[in-house]
Formats: sequence, structure tokens, C-alpha cells
Amino acid sequence: MIKGLAKFLGLCLLGLLLLPGAPVWADKAVEPLIFKADGDAIAVLSFYETDPATQADAVKSFYKTTKSFYKTIPGFLGLALFSSVDGVRAVELSQWADQASYEAFQSSLVSGGGEGDSKDYKKYYEQYAQGGSKGGKDKGKGKEVSLGTPSLITVLAIDQVVSPPGMVSAIPGSMVLVQISDIAPDTPEQQSSLMTAAQAALATIPQLYPAPRTAILLRGIDSSHVALLTHWGSAAEFDDPSQVPQLVLTTAQPEEAAEAVAFTTDSHLYQAIKVITPKAEYGKG
Repeated sequence: MIKGLAKFLGLCLLGLLLLPGAPVWADKAVEPLIFKADGDAIAVLSFYETDPATQADAVKSFYKTTKSFYKTIPGFLGLALFSSVDGVRAVELSQWADQASYEAFQSSLVSGGGEGDSKDYKKYYEQYAQGGSKGGKDKGKGKEVSLGTPSLITVLAIDQVVSPPGMVSAIPGSMVLVQISDIAPDTPEQQSSLMTAAQAALATIPQLYPAPRTAILLRGIDSSHVALLTHWGSAAEFDDPSQVPQLVLTTAQPEEAAEAVAFTTDSHLYQAIKVITPKAEYGKG
């Protein structure tokens, strides 16, 4: 009977160790990229032009380098990597504690001689800026591919974040659809008019069905660009990506036609591929 009891207790202990709540599972959870508009955090958007035939391999290669590069950088809050559904764009969205932390990071890449890990950052960045340490293999031709150099990099302030009551304003780790629109007015003075139009578009979200889980309005700091991100949920929720709604910016009422703002928009529907979050500092706090 004693042997039977010992066997039973052993099985119970094994069951407890295998429960999802055990510590071994905790580190594997994918954290979302969370947005708040009431602080100093900034976002940096980097746009890449891609070939539909090699987009997946280039993005995969980029991620392999990026995940090691960013995690321990001071002030880094997270990064999301997106591939456009049409195959012609990739976007890197990083978030920083404030503009000073991002500028300090950029300075460390130039000097490479500061304290701590700045030399390592510079070494990794040389790989990262090329889109990957060695590039990914093009499955069709066996050649190495990378994202190359960004066609556009914009530094933006988080102006407004909208989510349904009770929901966290965030972009999950992967497999969600996000509309990313980069909007540039013809003149810098028109940025404020674009922001007003974008804020009006966000105000229509409660009337939309389906409605986005999260909408984020970004305002260019060193440029007149405005960016609008809308997270529409899982890709599995839509039979066809063309069914995903879009927010429309109206920059003038009929009686104000003479004051209409001229702008260009680069807007694509993307799928979130990966989210990278800072390395946890256990034992602190």
C-alpha cells in the first residue's frame, strides 16, 4: 500500500509540474506591443519596399538579427514587424521611452566607443541595417535576400490611442491584421489640418462594424508626416482581406473647398509577423 501511495503522490507532483501556470511556461508567453498616449513614448516607423516573391524570406532574415539586437538597449519599449498582404512592403515599428533615449541609441551607433554595450550595438547594427546577418535564403532560387535599406524612416509622437472600453490598446504578437497609413501633406504647415482630419476619423470608430481593436494616431516630430495604425483583429476572422474596412480622412467640408489639404498616402494592409519586447530584468523592482 505504501508503494501505491508513493506512486500516486509522484503522479500528482508530475501533474503539478506540467500545469500551464508553472514557471517553465511563463517565459514563453508572447507579449503585445502596448501603446499609451499620456506619456513621453515615441514611435519610429521604418518602411521597406519588398518583392512579393522573396518578402517572407527577407522578413524572416531581418527578424533573426533584430531579435538579438534590440532587447537590451536602454529605453527600448518594443518592436513590431509587419509584412504587407500584397507583398510589396514591410514595416518595422519600434517604440521608445522618450525621444532622448532614441537619440542616445542613435548616437551610440555613430560613436561605437561609449560605455556598456555600445560597441556591440554598432556591430549588430551593421548587420541589422542590411536586413539580416547573412540574409535569408530565397526558396525559389537559393539566393540570399534581405530587406535592404528603408525607403522611409519617420520619428513620431503618440498623439491619440483608441480602443473599446476595457480593452488594452495593443498590437499582439502575430497573425493580426493592421492597416498602416503614412500620410504626408504637400506643405509642413498643413500637418495640423491632417491631424484634425485624422482625429475626426478616429471619432467615427464607434459607428464602424467591424470596428478596430486598437487605433493609433502618430504625429511626425521632425517631419510633417502623420501615421494612422488600425488593428482589426486576427487574420482568421476575415474570409478575404479586402473585407477589412479603412478609416477615411476628410480634410474639408464642401463650403471649405478652397482650404482643402493636399496630401499623399501610402496605405497598405499588413499582417503582424513578430513582436519583440525588452529583455526582462529579473530580481529588480
